[in-house]
Amino acid sequence: MKRIFALALLALATVAPNAVNAQPVTLKLAFFANDTEVNYAKAIKFWVEAVNADPSGAVKIEAYPNGALGKALPAQPQMILDGVADIAFVNPALVPGRFPDDQVFELPGLVGNIKEGVQLYQALQKANLLRGYSDYFVVGSFMNANAHVFSRKPIKSVADLKGMKVRISGAVIGQTVKELGVVPVLMPPNEVVEAMGRGTIDATTTVPAAVVDFGIDRVTSHDYLIQLGTNPFAVLMNKQKYDSLPQAAKDVINKYSPGWLSDLYVKNLSAYNGEVIDQFKADKKRTVVTPADADLPAIKAASEKVTAEWAAKSPENAKLLAKARELLAEIRAKK
Repeated sequence: MKRIFALALLALATVAPNAVNAQPVTLKLAFFANDTEVNYAKAIKFWVEAVNADPSGAVKIEAYPNGALGKALPAQPQMILDGVADIAFVNPALVPGRFPDDQVFELPGLVGNIKEGVQLYQALQKANLLRGYSDYFVVGSFMNANAHVFSRKPIKSVADLKGMKVRISGAVIGQTVKELGVVPVLMPPNEVVEAMGRGTIDATTTVPAAVVDFGIDRVTSHDYLIQLGTNPFAVLMNKQKYDSLPQAAKDVINKYSPGWLSDLYVKNLSAYNGEVIDQFKADKKRTVVTPADADLPAIKAASEKVTAEWAAKSPENAKLLAKARELLAEIRAKK
């Protein structure tokens, strides 16, 4: 009888860990806007579904879109550290004090398109050349398309920008348009429509996808495709939380992060932004203008001045810009 009892205990000891491991780790993902916003609908949603459907069953992502855990986009990085969410979508440009080096992506003319921007972002993160990420595990590295100006007032040339109050998405982009005579106003994208309705701003610097996503197309009808620079987005996870996960859960997260998610983002967002511009050009109620040759010298002068001043602010900025250019040359050489 004792032998049978001992064997039973041994069997339970063997089964028990497996039973425990069979329980998935549950992680909370916060998203500041609704679930139709393009970054969520065309990328993050599919990542959540892929992780949850993984055969291992090791991880369950509970998604909280619609700002259910917090609507303020600048607050998302701190929400992760405070444990309000385990994972969240972050716009580093809105918290420059936390992610100071991400301003390099805003430099006008540096990043040509979403794909090379994402590759540059990943390369700089991998080399630990961007401050602010040490407390996070990077789930996804995203890059906006280049920003343009979308206005309620006609813009036919650079001269029409002078004196306009324009929402900006980051400090460096703000400095670029300021050199062109604009009064820059920093604010999140989900505040643009209300601000334009109040007359607080006349236009916004943003990307085509965001114009549709946040209803900005309802209050603007003039699109000036000026290529102002871009800014990164990231899906970040609390690093302490990631480090505490069982290996099986880490394996699932690693399987879909950051490469799988970032590649999906590049594919879907590149196509979508192009489609939006095509729709705007076909819309008889909208005016789409590309800067004329006569305006290019003024745009180039502003761009070069902003880039030179940013690099001159510190030796670190100069080194980062040089490294970014070096990496971009390698990325472009592989095409």
